[in-house]
Amino acid sequence: MEREGKKPVFRYSHNDALARSKNPFKSLPLVHHDHAHLIKFLPKKKNKTSEREKFLGMFQMLIVCVLCCCFSEGLRSGGIFECVESGPTGAMGAEELAFRFAVNTINRNRTLLPNTTLTYDTQKINLYDSFEASKKACDQLSLGVAAIFGPSHSSSANAVQSICNALGVPHIQTRWKHQVSDNKDSFYVSLYPDFSSLSRAILDLVQFFKWKTVTVVYDDSTGLIRLQELIKAPSRYNLRLKIRQLPADTKDAKPLLKEMKRGKEFHVIFDCSHEMAAGILKQALAMGMMTEYYHYIFTTLDLFALDVEPYRYSGVNMTGFRILNTENSQVASIIEKWSMERLQAPPKPDSGLLDGFMTKLTANVSTSLEAI
Repeated sequence: MEREGKKPVFRYSHNDALARSKNPFKSLPLVHHDHAHLIKFLPKKKNKTSEREKFLGMFQMLIVCVLCCCFSEGLRSGGIFECVESGPTGAMGAEELAFRFAVNTINRNRTLLPNTTLTYDTQKINLYDSFEASKKACDQLSLGVAAIFGPSHSSSANAVQSICNALGVPHIQTRWKHQVSDNKDSFYVSLYPDFSSLSRAILDLVQFFKWKTVTVVYDDSTGLIRLQELIKAPSRYNLRLKIRQLPADTKDAKPLLKEMKRGKEFHVIFDCSHEMAAGILKQALAMGMMTEYYHYIFTTLDLFALDVEPYRYSGVNMTGFRILNTENSQVASIIEKWSMERLQAPPKPDSGLLDGFMTKLTANVSTSLEAI
């Protein structure tokens, strides 16, 4: 196994409006965790974050929308954010905080848009309430918003997207979405990395490690779409592939892990959420599957947010992806700004990932303008 100094770094273009540029400002740096070392991209324990940093794209697309419109004195954008029905009334979630922080940051820097002041209208809806999402979108469109951000979940997002497409208003999405070739939704942009780029990255990684046998464990059918390059690999490469699905009605993965252990399946790719990944790692530890013989690849972009302290000396190999380069000086600057900002808006008690969620959200605002 190659050590940290010799580990590969593959870069893949981010799927956004600037991907057509010869010098796109986004990439997907791959970092690897070799046994007896923490995952390289994991922050210190007191500074957990979530790869919901992908909402950084909200800032970039906000600027794109602004530059595509006339430079008036005021420009309004809309944001629709989901909340748990039983949650506290008026409480802001991480996504809404990100949205507001982005607009305020841009307005404070008068060199970005010297002739324009950004304003916003934010609306809250309950999870999976597509009817309410449609109503809020119509309310915002009646205000003359230039674009609408969110919501995140598929049913609500599809409802808003349909309205925006009919009226020719840009809809900015932050969720993963499979793009079909005959897609008629021409007024939306997805800020999530293109699934084909991630799929090719995983295949490249498997080839780099010279794996001959691989087990793919997926959560739902969308995982098979995201991993299609790897699934097609056996017909082109000398690769044996075994595909398994996580149980749908329970979080107990021990029976599945037991089968994998019995079959000596040491090279495993998990396509699941970071919450599910956290549970799998704990169960794998209890099953004795966190040793130097095992190597796990996780497709979630949130892996670095997990607490891997219990596995520090286990010897297991883990590999994951993230979007941002945390060594970037602009990221460090945003961390400092957000540390001051969040003192005025403390995270909700149940949001363990929010503590650092906003720290790097606007790190590429200036870079976005330069790329444009």
